[in-house]
Amino acid sequence: MKKVFAGLLWAILFVALGGALMAGLADAVAAHPHLPLKLLVFMALLGGATGLDLFMLALCFALLPGARAAPDGVRHFGLAQGLWGMLGTALAMMAGAALAALPVLDLAFLRTLAQGGGAPNVTQPGYLVCAVLGSELMAALWLAWYLRYLGPRHTAHGVGWCPAPGAAYGVAALLALGLLAVVGAIYRFDPPDAAKLHDLPMYKLYAGPPLALAAMGVVTFLLAPVVEEISFRGLAFGGIASRLGTGWAVCLTTLIFAAVHAPEKIHYLPGFADVTLLALASCWLRLRYFSIKPGIFLHMAYNTGLILVSPLL
Repeated sequence: MKKVFAGLLWAILFVALGGALMAGLADAVAAHPHLPLKLLVFMALLGGATGLDLFMLALCFALLPGARAAPDGVRHFGLAQGLWGMLGTALAMMAGAALAALPVLDLAFLRTLAQGGGAPNVTQPGYLVCAVLGSELMAALWLAWYLRYLGPRHTAHGVGWCPAPGAAYGVAALLALGLLAVVGAIYRFDPPDAAKLHDLPMYKLYAGPPLALAAMGVVTFLLAPVVEEISFRGLAFGGIASRLGTGWAVCLTTLIFAAVHAPEKIHYLPGFADVTLLALASCWLRLRYFSIKPGIFLHMAYNTGLILVSPLL
């Protein structure tokens, strides 16, 4: 209870400081001598959101005195640690997205106030690119920190971050080809509405400028597979399996994985089949080879193949 109270006080402090700083900057740089109260409140809320974002990062990385667990020499890995690993990854992704996009947004509003113009256009692809890349990078940093916190013994045995035989990667490549064949068959049998898919922000990024395309390539081919496999088939799977068994671990992590991808799949319901099959294949590789690394390779190969063959579907 003390840690919850301390965390709440830290959150209030971060939000208050962020709001006060942004309102003060807005009033200082504004071209007009007296800003409307509504505009000052809006800028304060924008600064408060940035402060809350920094609080979430500090909380995830256990940097807040009084709100973090006392260090000890023996680490435990179980259901709570596995679920916190997955939840912490989600929080780090949200905070990373905001940390990358909010400062750009803050500066855009401050520049607009200084020049006396209208509100900046926040629908530009640049904001979304910053948010997506910042989200994945922060999640990767959080996972690296958390795995180091757990220690090599739990990381290897509970999470499954350990070497796998070379044959496992060959099996993963074959599974990726099989998944691509299944997805191709689904698309041929029940083709999606291209207009709806192309209107999604994520799809627009793939058709954006070269810098946005390069950023999305890093996310799709490298960061997302590593982050998702460590979070779902590593931490969450290991934690759930330690308490409820592997059957529940497979079912629950697969359901959560599909739910996380719902915003992009809800516009084409058969698309849930590919994320479900990918999750099940990664679970099988983990159980077969006691490592999540073949699953990461499978995820990378599948994402790469899907991008390459998507123009043909």
